[in-house]
Order: sequence, then structure tokens, then C-alpha cells
Amino acid sequence: MSENPTIPVPQYTFNEAIGVCLALCQRCLAEVRALARIPGPRGERGPPGEIGIKGERGPKGEAGRNASDLTFLQEYVVEQVERTLKTGKVTTPDGGRTLRWILGDTVHEIKTAIVLDAGVWKDGVTYVAGDGVTLAGNFFIAQTTTNAKPGKSEEWRLAVRRGIDGRDARSDEKRAAEIVRFK
Repeated sequence: MSENPTIPVPQYTFNEAIGVCLALCQRCLAEVRALARIPGPRGERGPPGEIGIKGERGPKGEAGRNASDLTFLQEYVVEQVERTLKTGKVTTPDGGRTLRWILGDTVHEIKTAIVLDAGVWKDGVTYVAGDGVTLAGNFFIAQTTTNAKPGKSEEWRLAVRRGIDGRDARSDEKRAAEIVRFK
């Protein structure tokens, strides 16, 4: 066995981490409440030989713990979460495909599978997976990093094919009446 054994660190999303913290706090409060219901230590025994003699009634003991600590803890947790969220920053290095959430010294990355419109395809431009381009009325999505022409390469997927041209629409204006002659 190595001299410095390591335990793998669990990877949580931010929401999962907050949930774990709240669950831990609730468990701690439950333990404190359970301990508060346990009676304290017994009082001292009286001198020997005086068994059965009643002494004066002692002062009333303090009531057990109440739930006021729960409110305090909930307010503290909310305050800490708000402070953390206010210092957090969300950035994207690639136009929206990767979201970086920076909380203090911790960086969380979320990779998305969204298609980003890169406009009309241009020769010589390198496109990355997820870029969408139009060419000849069709819409293609890059499957890998490529500079190949869409439609001629397996590196592009046709997402929308150009439709056929329809008839010209009639205008909403009324046409002038034409004279009709019968023979």
C-alpha cells in the first residue's frame, strides 16, 4: 500500500452540493434535538441514614432546547449560499457550448450540445462540432472540427433540406375587373 493513500473526491453539481449541505445540517439539528431530550446527570445523593426524608424542592430546571437553532441555521445557510452565488461568475470560452461557473477557487464546467448558427458557409473557415451553416438553401451541422464543404463530406450532417419553390402568391389587392365578351 502506498504511503499516501488517497480517497477519490466525489464530483457534485452545485445543486447537489447544496442539497448535501442542507441534508447534513438537518441531520446535525436532529442529533442536537435528540441530545436535548436526554435528561441531565442525576443529582448528588443525600447523606446516609436520612433515607426517606424529603428536602426542599429545588429550582425548576431549564426547558430543553427548542427549534430556535433551526431558524438560525437556516438563515446562516441562506446567507452563505447568497454570498457564494453573488461572487460566482458564469463565462463561456466558445460562444455558449461550454459554460464555466466559477465559485471562489472552484470551476465547474458544463458542456452543452447546442447548435450554434455560424451563418453562411465560407471556404477556408474551420468549423467545430455543433456549428450550423447554410449552403444553397440547406442547413448543415458540423459533426467534427472541419473545413470541408457541407454536402460533400461525412463531417457534416444535413439538418434541413431546401424545399421546392412554390407558386407566386397572389397579392391581397383586388384586381381590376376585366371585360368578358361572349360570342
